[in-house]
Amino acid sequence: MKITCYGARGSIPTSGKQTIKYGGHTACILVEVDNKTLIFDAGTGIRKLGEDLLHDKRDVYLLFSHYHWDHIQGFPFFKPAYQRGKKIHLLSAYLPKENARAVLDQMTSPHFPISGDQIQADVNVMPMDHNNNLTLDDLHITSCALNHPGGGAAYRLEHSQACFAYVTDNELCPPKAIDYTTWDQWLKFLDGVDVLIHDAMYLDEELPRIQGWGHSLISRTLQLAKEAQVKHLILFHHDPDRTDQQLDKILKESQVWMEKQGSNCKVSMAKEKDVYHIMKSKITKNAL
Repeated sequence: MKITCYGARGSIPTSGKQTIKYGGHTACILVEVDNKTLIFDAGTGIRKLGEDLLHDKRDVYLLFSHYHWDHIQGFPFFKPAYQRGKKIHLLSAYLPKENARAVLDQMTSPHFPISGDQIQADVNVMPMDHNNNLTLDDLHITSCALNHPGGGAAYRLEHSQACFAYVTDNELCPPKAIDYTTWDQWLKFLDGVDVLIHDAMYLDEELPRIQGWGHSLISRTLQLAKEAQVKHLILFHHDPDRTDQQLDKILKESQVWMEKQGSNCKVSMAKEKDVYHIMKSKITKNAL
């Protein structure tokens, strides 16, 4: 299994000399396994990913965590969508099936010059089963409801060679609500995954102003990864105001914390162009 980061920023794209290292594009992750192409979210990072996939003949499975702007806004610039004969399957769990069309509905006047009707690829909404799960040959995809305003889905990919989970825009300890995914449920869902990409947007001191916004404290994300015995945690969905220098500091402090806990969990900061390979639970990292 190969995992490539094309966008790791949250809420809105950022640019400038203070965000060059980790990148300013919003959420987009590519996973390649068993000759299958899976994309998680269509933030602005999907534009570059589309260029890299122009000569790839495989179907594209595009899984959405939810349909807020920063997770769909790059799709109109995804060049494979304009390739005749290309098959793109849109998937989403814990959201109404028809909402998957939101990625095309954003392409309407006066917001965009090209309408969704001009897409030349074969774009279809692919259903998941009644448990919000899906099996593609030897790849099994399960999902879990996000703690985020408007709802959404986290995904876990199980394969004989690797296990990966993608959990963004998720508040681990939200204000009291009628129905939300509990800490124990997250532990069960993420138990023993090889690589976990998880929302880690805020610092503890920022909690008073952001509680209920649907994002996690970095400290809670670290605690979850430790308790779930995750092998490699990747901190994701960086605050758009967070500079490279600040993210460097957060990463160092997070690694030190994990070491002090006696955990073998490795901690990384999501960065554009970083590539992770998982083979029989052995994880290697390099950059494009």
